[in-house]
Amino acid sequence: MIDPGDLVPELADLCRAHEIVGAAMGVSSGGERAVAVHGGADVSTGVPVEPATCFQAGSVTKAMTATAVAMLVADGSVGLDEPVISYVPEFRVHDDHATRAITVRHLLTHTAGFDGDVWPDHGDDDGALGRLVAGIAHLPQLSPPGRAFSYSNVGYAVLGRLVERVVAAPFAAALRTMVADAAAARLEVDVRRLDPGTFAVGHVRGPEGWTPIEGVQGPACLAPAGSRTWATVDDLLRFGELHLGRRAPQHHEALVAMRQPHLAVPDPNNGGTMALGVLLDDRWGSPVVLHDGGVAGQSAYLRILPELDAVLVVMATGGVPQVFHRHVFRALARSRFGLEAPAAVAADPSIVIDAARVAGVYDATATRLELRAADHGIEAEFRWRAGSDEVRSGWLPVRAASDRVLLAPFGGRDLVIVTPPTAEPCDHVLQSLRRVNRRAR
Repeated sequence: MIDPGDLVPELADLCRAHEIVGAAMGVSSGGERAVAVHGGADVSTGVPVEPATCFQAGSVTKAMTATAVAMLVADGSVGLDEPVISYVPEFRVHDDHATRAITVRHLLTHTAGFDGDVWPDHGDDDGALGRLVAGIAHLPQLSPPGRAFSYSNVGYAVLGRLVERVVAAPFAAALRTMVADAAAARLEVDVRRLDPGTFAVGHVRGPEGWTPIEGVQGPACLAPAGSRTWATVDDLLRFGELHLGRRAPQHHEALVAMRQPHLAVPDPNNGGTMALGVLLDDRWGSPVVLHDGGVAGQSAYLRILPELDAVLVVMATGGVPQVFHRHVFRALARSRFGLEAPAAVAADPSIVIDAARVAGVYDATATRLELRAADHGIEAEFRWRAGSDEVRSGWLPVRAASDRVLLAPFGGRDLVIVTPPTAEPCDHVLQSLRRVNRRAR
């Protein structure tokens, strides 16, 4: 048996160091599971994190949506290289050619090319997803379908709508019957289905310390992308075991096919390779299948190690989870499996950034980034938009981690900017995995 107290003895110290309000982490190894917890689920009520506490899975849900699609591909209901409009006839983006050309595979691999980083609200009922997909004809094309990677929440909402259309059921019901039941897990897509006091809330730092975030979950129309999926650490461990073939073995071949590498993801903090709905990381000393998630002040991190028959999960609220989870995984990998999990990418002071190559304004629907020359080298200002609201980072110093990867410190972590593999002036960058095109001069 795995002793939960032995998983990460320094868990409390790591939570304090990274200002985590509450966290749960777990391991599945050879079919045995164990969960360790620390801190609070809600500072306003004093409810502690328990092994049965539900957190938001965030974009780990994308791996679940992809799992449902993979099952439909395996039974012949869906073709990976068929146009999306074959299954979702209301699907339209601004570019008519792209509308006809975008395939299921493009959506799974974030290569559909349209600007999908928006956060709309189309109501809180089962029709929200359909209304979203019927209302995205204004979204511009950032690159031709299949040409380049750009992380897309709306793309996964479209996949969720595809699942709804093919199985003739609302997405939440399809997630439960296709994925949760196969994993013997509970995955809920509405906090109202949970009992009070059984779930964590997100937290934000205010003048008097950490306070709960208003609005416990995101809009229903983005549920397949991860706006409102609730799960315990044990539920995510069971989902990982499904991908190891320990559960519902009739689906194992379909889920192994999801690990097929498709294209490089140049952000080194996110695995390095995009597969079908999951990312791959070959830097641990054993192959890792992964997905991360963050929404409404909560975060979730899933790591599946197929060759070791193991799953690792971290879920947290508050603090700087982007740094915290790496320390937890490094401790777990070393103590349990003798592996060296990668640290976050770090700046290399010897690399000089070419200001003439990168300086400019990069703009998309929800993000604006400006890079400019400064006395110390380069500085960046980020603007994040949600409807009429805009959050600005202020001007931040930029350092280079490589010839392509730039880092800007913000909120206790580094924001990653990835430039194209060319010496020419940049026509776009990737910021938090999203493509942002350079504004015409």
